[in-house]
Amino acid sequence: MWVSRVSRRSSSLPQPGVRATNKVGVTATRQLLDLPAGSHVQKTDLDGPDDQPSTRGTMKTKFSELVPFLCLLSAAVGIVAPRVAAQTPLGLGIEMNAGQAQISVTGASDAVCQIQWTDSLSATSRWFHLDHSSVATSPFIDPTSTPESGRYYRAVWTPNTGMVWIPPGTFMLGSPTNEQDRSSTEGPQTLVTISRGFWMGKCEITQGEYVAVMGNNPSYFNGDRSGPPDNDQDYGTDLTRPVETVSWNDATSYCALLTTQERTAGRLPTNYVCRLPTEAEWEYACRAGTTTRFYYGDDPNYTELVNYAWFTDNSGDVAQPVGELLPNAWGLHDMAGNVWEWCRDWYGPYLGGSAIDPRGPATGTFRVWRGAGWFYAARHCRSARRFNHSPTYTYSGLGFRVVLASDLP
Repeated sequence: MWVSRVSRRSSSLPQPGVRATNKVGVTATRQLLDLPAGSHVQKTDLDGPDDQPSTRGTMKTKFSELVPFLCLLSAAVGIVAPRVAAQTPLGLGIEMNAGQAQISVTGASDAVCQIQWTDSLSATSRWFHLDHSSVATSPFIDPTSTPESGRYYRAVWTPNTGMVWIPPGTFMLGSPTNEQDRSSTEGPQTLVTISRGFWMGKCEITQGEYVAVMGNNPSYFNGDRSGPPDNDQDYGTDLTRPVETVSWNDATSYCALLTTQERTAGRLPTNYVCRLPTEAEWEYACRAGTTTRFYYGDDPNYTELVNYAWFTDNSGDVAQPVGELLPNAWGLHDMAGNVWEWCRDWYGPYLGGSAIDPRGPATGTFRVWRGAGWFYAARHCRSARRFNHSPTYTYSGLGFRVVLASDLP
């Protein structure tokens, strides 16, 4: 669970810098702006944003004349925020093992990171989630790699294995007018820039995580509901289901209390908080670089959706344990289906044109939901679908997930 994992690990940020070792023992070390000679750097880019994981150097290592492989030298996270405490830099090494990439991570023994890959350095947001790793469990094998893959890798520091790094980037918010099953509320499309990266919970907040912070469990799918007034059934106790029957006010209270607990324990960087995502942050993270109806493709006949989302066709009319279906490219589970998720914004029409870090209307009556839920039809699981209700509203298909990001006024 997010709370239990973060409580065991320091959230101090890593020092900028990078170390990588190739198979034959050649070592290259680089700080943010100095790159020693003899480091076998193939390409450098020293102008990337300061608040994203560094992608400023690459090393090409030939394990044989027939097996070229690319290894990205990357600082873990170069966030512009004061460190809680000194942190040993993460290092990254790579070699081939039985035709697959074996990635070794070095650093503090309790450090947790995401292993990500890309086949192109031309787009800063084109990084795909492989898995979480730690120094203690290193090395990590990429089961999807081949000697011909030509992949770049990086290790991104993350607070715990329940969070994934969402890099800054630009995307199109909303849906095109010709999208199948589109709603008019999904336009006009707006070109949005997310200027700062953030961490997002890879799953919806579970009942167990909510209880650990708030001390109560409001969820409908918890315990025996066979008697009055529900006359339903006994759902038992499964704290890995998402918390639901929570209002926007409940969700923001959870975030505020979690922030207080983590800051008191010295585990949050200055000006970083646990909060709900903005609607733009949510859709950006959901799409994970895609422009299709769903974050895995267009799926016009909804034949693949059962592999990614809990909805009317496969949920059994109950919220399901989180993280059991396939994630999107950035490692986020249940961004479609299971429970709708509250966002930070007041609900309002999109403005069109372009925007940087939009936060919705300044005032309003209803708050935004995104993602669809177990009780809804397949068309509602599209990445652009949006809904709304009063901040005090609750129901058994409505929950939330948390981001760790810069505070917003």
